[in-house]
Amino acid sequence: MARASRLSACLIAAGGLLLVGAGPAVAQDAPPQMPTGENCIQPPTVTYEGMPWAQQLLAPERVWDLTQGQGVKVAVVDTGVDARTPQLAGGKVLAGKDVIHGAGGPADDDCFGHGTFVAGIIAASPVQGSGFAGVAPGAQIVPVRVATGVEERTGDMFTPAALARGIRAAVDLGARVINVSASTNAPAPELAEAVQYAAQHDVLIVASAANGALEGDPVTYPASYPGVVAVGAIDSAGEHASFSQVGPYVSVVAPGTDVVSTGPHGPGHWQGSGTSYAAPFVSGVAALVRAYHPQLTAAQVKQRLEMTASHPATVLPDPALGWGTVNPMAAVSSVVNGEGAEGATVVPRSPKPASVPPEDELGPLLTLMSAVGAVVLTMTLVLVCRLSGAGNRRRWGRPRVLTVVPDRSAKPDPEAEQATLN
Repeated sequence: MARASRLSACLIAAGGLLLVGAGPAVAQDAPPQMPTGENCIQPPTVTYEGMPWAQQLLAPERVWDLTQGQGVKVAVVDTGVDARTPQLAGGKVLAGKDVIHGAGGPADDDCFGHGTFVAGIIAASPVQGSGFAGVAPGAQIVPVRVATGVEERTGDMFTPAALARGIRAAVDLGARVINVSASTNAPAPELAEAVQYAAQHDVLIVASAANGALEGDPVTYPASYPGVVAVGAIDSAGEHASFSQVGPYVSVVAPGTDVVSTGPHGPGHWQGSGTSYAAPFVSGVAALVRAYHPQLTAAQVKQRLEMTASHPATVLPDPALGWGTVNPMAAVSSVVNGEGAEGATVVPRSPKPASVPPEDELGPLLTLMSAVGAVVLTMTLVLVCRLSGAGNRRRWGRPRVLTVVPDRSAKPDPEAEQATLN
């Protein structure tokens, strides 16, 4: 396959760095790896009962009192998205479009599973029995199929041309955020034009940086095109994932190792690793921002994601970490100067905490009783002493007050004055 047509993501590579074994962060009740290389994968049968480390780190539920992404369409330009998956059911997944087959039919099914996994990270609804949920459960998913994931099939489904058609279709279908978890190592005019088409229609593209860090870090597209939010991956320790590509175009990073999400056809979960799965975390946050700050342009949303990221202690932007780890709470609720109508500052409402502990009714009462008891005991001791005359025998009196007179003969120390002022 020509260098210009190699898409570096789970759409092409089966296994390897993209889907690795379970790590200690999700070892307890961890779902299996998402299988690859099959014509159609089977439904996942293991449900992740706890809260995955990625959701613990980002805590998107803290802003759900402000916004869950309602009214925002997020396109998943991928292998399709299964609308029957329970956490994506109920009208969350629209019909979308298949751009690799001549009829251009819907893309709301998914043989390979990659697109459904990505969509779950963006918008999966919370369910009983699992701590996993998408970043923006109120958003709608627009599936656009640009690949099937099965290498044996022929055609142009793995080419930048198909990816470019997918981006244009996503714009025309009304998406305000486009997630692209695929890339090519060579620039293509049609792909660059599709990115410009999205920018002209005020649509934000979020793209994975790719997984070639151990292969020489080739520049990838569309991630490196201007205006695109390029997303790298971090592990559960918050460190740069070894496979995540490095470059000056990296905007932000997000969890990308041992990530848990949905699979097609069933209620369970799969597990996988790769920048393919870091990008949808950022797409979900972008949906939250676009819902809560509808007046912001795509360029302003990109800037807000970068400015409000959890910055690493290094010179920014860092080639591996960009501006830092995406931060849902800060991205939605921070005040950023220069935004809004005529450059006015946007002042959001105060978000509620994720959980409020129950009011302690017994503690204040015990404290009051303790204070009253101490006062009563003290008064009793004083009264006993007075009645027994012990106070007079010991000649109790008013305490002495010592007054320190400063030495005015000493000259002031200018250095001491400077230290106090600082």
